[in-house]
Amino acid sequence: MASFFDSGPLPDFKEIQKFLGRELPWKLVEQWDKANDSAWLNEYVNKILQKAKLPPQAPKAEEKAVVKAETARGEKYVNVSILFSSQVHPEDLRLHATSERLKIVGLPGNRKHIVRFPCLVYARTGRASWNNRRLTIRFKRRPGDRQEVELFIPE
Repeated sequence: MASFFDSGPLPDFKEIQKFLGRELPWKLVEQWDKANDSAWLNEYVNKILQKAKLPPQAPKAEEKAVVKAETARGEKYVNVSILFSSQVHPEDLRLHATSERLKIVGLPGNRKHIVRFPCLVYARTGRASWNNRRLTIRFKRRPGDRQEVELFIPE
């Protein structure tokens, strides 16, 4: 494999320091000047880049704690049904509801999931149940505001 340093004139020390994110040790600079050979510098840079590699990412299964979330709007109620992966335990979950959304906290990897309701609900009426990795919550619908209000245009 061709070296970066074999491809043309060598870059300035300042550029290399900026690339590495730290100062070059003066011993290396002296070696560079004496040897007039860039292969050792290429190895040095490769070692630094190998050390700087990010650790492997968490498994994808952890990212997909919520497998499927559905909402259904009835005449009087809104039903939310959420299917979780096998890694999720109901005792770890915390549910927080507003009139517009449901927030689920405590998923693996300190993740959270938000479900938006198709219409407004009374958050305090929510009743949850857990059955075979499926969380089902029922909320009473809040009627839409149909009161007509007259608006005035200022002159």
